[in-house]
Amino acid sequence: MKGILLGCKARLAGALAATLLGLCPAVAMAAPSLFEGLEWGADEARIRQVLGERVGNLPCTDEQRQAQAASGKGRACDSPYLEDYTIDGITFLAVFNMGGDAGTLNGIYLDRAATVTNAQIRKGEGAEFRYNRVKRVLTDRHGPPADLNETTRRPKDTPVVLHAKWIVQDTVVSMTNTIIPDPRGQMYYLGLVYKPLAEAMKPVDMP
Repeated sequence: MKGILLGCKARLAGALAATLLGLCPAVAMAAPSLFEGLEWGADEARIRQVLGERVGNLPCTDEQRQAQAASGKGRACDSPYLEDYTIDGITFLAVFNMGGDAGTLNGIYLDRAATVTNAQIRKGEGAEFRYNRVKRVLTDRHGPPADLNETTRRPKDTPVVLHAKWIVQDTVVSMTNTIIPDPRGQMYYLGLVYKPLAEAMKPVDMP
């Protein structure tokens, strides 16, 4: 008798859960983006609620909107952005790509392009130093990277690319640092991309 009651309770709980999921699909499908408490599928109002009124919108021309609509790829025009999102003192432009269903959040891009001087490099504060600072913060948050590509060969006059990737729950975080030699020192582009796991696993269309 006890087993029958337990079975009935389990079926009832399952039916109740299914009913709730059906009534609240948005809540059921929401998954954390690992970025400041935002969820994948968030709308612009939710982004402003989390990050405040300093969130702006990227400028976008009619031609850019048409190109975006035709290709369905890349960063969506008019997406919300933050001009000064900071990780361990390193400032990024953060763009919240509203390219998902009904124009909701389906990607977050953090970009920084800068130059470090020869004097900074001699002090051990070159482009790789900045990459390592951000990597350390992300590792503290998410554990060791699932993928790491940091070649030990660093030709002085050849660009170097460093890459790390984390996969946590429903999010993939990729970080890439491209370092280019320059007479003044180094130019570098440091970028982070947050993507839902399902989106990140989609095959890339070849041209």
